[in-house]
This record gives sequence, structure tokens and C-alpha cells, in this order.
Amino acid sequence: MTMKCLKAAVGIAGVVALSACSTSPGEKASTGSVAGTGSASGEASGVSTSNSGTAGGTGSGVATGNTTGATTGTATTGMATTGTGTTGTGTGTASGSGSASGTSSGASGTSTGPSVLERGVRPSRDGNYTQPTLTTAAAATVMPDAAFNTNAAYTGGMYASPLYLANGPAGKGIYIAATTNNDVNAFDDTGTLVWKRSLGLPGGGATFAPKGIMSTPVIDPTAGPDGFATIYACAPAAAAAGGNFSLYELHAMSAKDGSERTGWPAKLDGTIMAKNDGLNRAFTPATEGQRPALSLVNGVVYIGFGGPLGDYSMYYGWVIAVDTTNPATIGAWSTREQGEALWASGGFSSDGNGILLTTGNYFAGSYEAPATYGDSEAVVRLTGTPTALVRSDEYYPARWKMMDSTDQDMASSSVLLLNVPGATPANYAVTVSKDAHLYFLNSAMLGMAGGGGELVDLTLSITNHSARISPVSYTTAGGINIAITIDRGVMGCPAGGGDGGTAGSVAMATLMGLKVAAGSPATVTPSWCATVGGPTGADAGTIRNRSASPLVTTTDGMSQPIVWVAGSTSQTAANTTASLMYAVDGETGKIIYSGGNCSGIRQWTTPIAVNGHIIAGGDGHLCSWSPGGQ
Repeated sequence: MTMKCLKAAVGIAGVVALSACSTSPGEKASTGSVAGTGSASGEASGVSTSNSGTAGGTGSGVATGNTTGATTGTATTGMATTGTGTTGTGTGTASGSGSASGTSSGASGTSTGPSVLERGVRPSRDGNYTQPTLTTAAAATVMPDAAFNTNAAYTGGMYASPLYLANGPAGKGIYIAATTNNDVNAFDDTGTLVWKRSLGLPGGGATFAPKGIMSTPVIDPTAGPDGFATIYACAPAAAAAGGNFSLYELHAMSAKDGSERTGWPAKLDGTIMAKNDGLNRAFTPATEGQRPALSLVNGVVYIGFGGPLGDYSMYYGWVIAVDTTNPATIGAWSTREQGEALWASGGFSSDGNGILLTTGNYFAGSYEAPATYGDSEAVVRLTGTPTALVRSDEYYPARWKMMDSTDQDMASSSVLLLNVPGATPANYAVTVSKDAHLYFLNSAMLGMAGGGGELVDLTLSITNHSARISPVSYTTAGGINIAITIDRGVMGCPAGGGDGGTAGSVAMATLMGLKVAAGSPATVTPSWCATVGGPTGADAGTIRNRSASPLVTTTDGMSQPIVWVAGSTSQTAANTTASLMYAVDGETGKIIYSGGNCSGIRQWTTPIAVNGHIIAGGDGHLCSWSPGGQ
């Protein structure tokens, strides 16, 4: 294990003023912003973002809900906020029943009550859910929900993660499942199909495998013209005459019945141009794959692209931005050099100031490094209007050339935004490269002109190609924690930690918990490990089960943390998909539960937690687990 702490980026203030997203009564945030210190009061619906302490803690946050003028940290929909500062106005009303706790950083108001509107719950991508009934004792009794699992069937595979809208048709909740058959399905709480929207036979030809929707949609809970929320999903359109694929479409569907909103879908074709950094490059759908989860920030949907499955053909990393108020307003940003795909399934994170994304390796027909740096192996902040996206900040490791030449993508993981009260700096962008280097970056100042500048660089595996995940975070009475999965070759596990493993290298796929402590900068220490399937101990050189990304639940925002992740038993066949659900004690790493038989849970997806249930997407069906089963 190695740790590197460079001081160049230390000292930036941890308080950032954040602008809010679009407004919906009772669900969304204000049009102003607040930063400072103060006391949170009231209750927040949903779960607090990366946080610490209890309600009434101090820190940075965003004023949301029904605020006018200076605020004192009113609790808001979906997260706790604190602070006094500049004037803001709002149209939403704080609501819900989950207790707010601690301090938070990130864009506000995108998770309402039990709804799961985007991958990772909220724009910080923390994957943190409050589920009062999922106690540690209850988790030990979890069983598959047989009726739901039989009912919630569809055609095609599912590389996306499921979503949930609490207020769907007839006032009932609906689960959203987008599939590689190019269908978007809505199921009720019993697993019964409510509606299905086919987006046409997916195009793409032989270079696309699999075809159809690969990314997680995003939901805007704001009532549309018919009084229902809008679901945004990106899909390849049918091939044109002659079988040539030349078009992606961003669809805007009513949650009522899946029907298309007027003026949609937005056409993502070769007329879209990237003008950033002196480029004049046309988008080429035929050589681009759309894998990252969609983001909705301040009324703009951000869509990420990289190469088709595998490194081949002429492709670039792309972000296409669509204004939801006018789908004809479309802009784009592209990486400067070839390759450099945006493919992290977890998508982009946001603190309200644009988006943060990760890029992959330079690729021009072979694994090599370009003569000069051009956006490979990076964490990039994009800001600006859809038609004027700019790279306003960027980080890349000093070892980027080695990463390019050995295919150790930074884009294997999405960015987690984490607030560490008392640390300098207090706000971090956290991500993991494919060779399992865990990075903590100053989210307010990513860039170092010569490469490097990470505040923490912690190596967690002895093996390349070992991490392709989305980190999650949670706070307990014992402090701030993160959890990640590593495919193989894990190092740094405490002796006897978690499932009784020994210290040092672990061959099988591993869920790892790490403790984050305040400092200058924050410090990160592995605290437990739990084996969640994969190759046998003697087969560390082969990837069997590429573990899905975790989520975490607590009963009240801090208590009884449980980390949930899809996994498997030991595998003998290469690239076997996960089929089991693991529940792991977030304090000790003890495996509380492992079981079920949900076939075909694809790599790097993540389950969601809704109303005491854990829901995962598999090929052909959704799967649910709950205490005692259904």
C-alpha cells in the first residue's frame, strides 16, 4: 500500500456556493445559493448526502425549499443543509420524514422521499439511502421477493441501474428499467408492468455489442404538461437505409404512460460539433458508445460517450448537453486526443457548478501515449451553457503515460463528491483508476499543470485491471466512511477484518471499507474487507466476476450502516455475471447475508433501496430482496 500527500492543492476554502436545479413544488430547490455556517433544522425527505454529525451540525450547504432572503440552514428535500449567506429565493417546500443529519455538499433537491431519480441517488453520487426498516437484524432475514421477481420481467439485458419514482400513475410508485432491447419499462410495487415504451429496433451494427440502451436514465420530478414527471433516456435509433447507424436520440417520456413529450426526442447526430479547445469536430455516432448514467443539472441533460464495447475504431470522449426547455439547443465537448472514452457506468457528479467526469486512455489503434498530454486519464470539470461547454478545471496523474500504455483507465470509475468537516480542504472529488489507485482530489482546485496534485493516492491492489466501480460514502458515530469493490488482488486488508480474511493480498472480488479522517489533507485508511465472490484464491490472474458497485443503507442517516452489493459464489467460467446479493456490516465488514438467485446482474451496475427493499436489474428481470421476503 502506498499513500502520497502533496500539499500543492491544500488551503482552498471548503465552502462553495451552489446553484440549484429546476424547481418543483415540494421537491426541488431554490434559485439562489447559500454558503456559510449555521444550524440545520426540521426534517429532510430522503437521505442526507455525504455528511457527519447530527441535525444541527455546521458546514457548507445549499438553501432550498421555501426560502426568501438570508437563511439559517433550513432542512430541505433530499438532504440536510446548513449555513447563512447570500440571499436566495425558492419555490419548493421542504417535506418528508427522514431525519436530517450532519453537513452536506452537492447539488440540491434531486431526491424526493423514497424516489431514486438518478444513479447514486443524488448528484454527489454517494449511493446513500435512509431505510428505517433495514436494520442489521432485519438484513439477516432478507429473502428474495418471489412474486415481484416473477412479475417484473422484460425482454433484453440490463446494463443500466433501476430507478424509482414514488408518485407515478394513480399515485403509485413505479420502477424504471431500461434495457438493451431499447425498451423502457415501468413496474409497480408488485412487479406488475404499468407501461412499456419501445424506442425502436436498436441500430449499431456489428461494432455495437450489446445493442440498445446501455446507460441509466434520469428523472425530472417536476410536473410536466400532463402533471407527471419526465424520464430522460438515451437510445441508439434504428439503422438508416443500408444498415448504417448514424443517430442517437435523447427521449423525454411522461411517467404517466411513457409517451414522448412534445418536441422530443433530441437528435444526436453528425450535425453536432465540438468547438472547445480550438476543435471543429463532428460527432460520429457510428463509432461512439453511450455508457455513463445521464445527469440532469440546472435543466440540462448531460450525456457521455466513448468507444463501442472494447478499444477499437476511431473514437473520442464526448459530452453532449441538451437544454430540457428547448431540445433543439444542443452543445458538445470532446476530448482533445483520440480515445479517452467516457465510459464509467456511474456517470457524472455535480456540486451545482457543471459536472465532473473521468476520461479513459489515449487509443489510436494500439495502447500508447500521445506525444503531449490531451485529456487522457483525467478528472475534468465542465462548466458553461450547453452551447459553450468549457473545460474549466482538470486533474491527471503524473503517471498518465504509463496508464495510457497499459490501459489503466481513470474512466473506470465515476467521481464521488465527499465533504469532510474539519479537513483542509473540506470538499473532495474521490475516484478510482482501473489499477485500483484511490484518489482524493481538491474538488475546488483539481488542476496541476504538470500532472499530479492528488492529495491522497492509495494503492489497493497488486493487479492491473482490478477496479471498475462507483464509490459510496456514509457517516456513522465513528466517522466518515467510503466503500468500494475491487475485482482481484486486493491489498491492505486488516488482519482478521470483515469475513475473517487475513491481512495482505486477497485474490477474490472484495468489498472494502475505508475510514476517512479530518486532516490537512484528509487521511484514508482501510478498515475492513469482505469477499463477495469472483475467482478462487488460486486464480488471481483471471477476471471471473466483475463485481457490481455497492450502495449503503442506514436506519436514520447514521445508524446501522449496511453496504449492499451484487456478487457471486466462486466462479469457474470466465466473465460469469453476479447473481447473489450481499449485505455487509458497514462498521465491521461482517457478512450479514448472501443469497438469492438473480441471474445476469451485469458488471458495474448498482442496486437501489426503496421502502425496505433492495432492487437490482438483471438480464430479463428486476430482482427484489426484503426482510422475510414478499
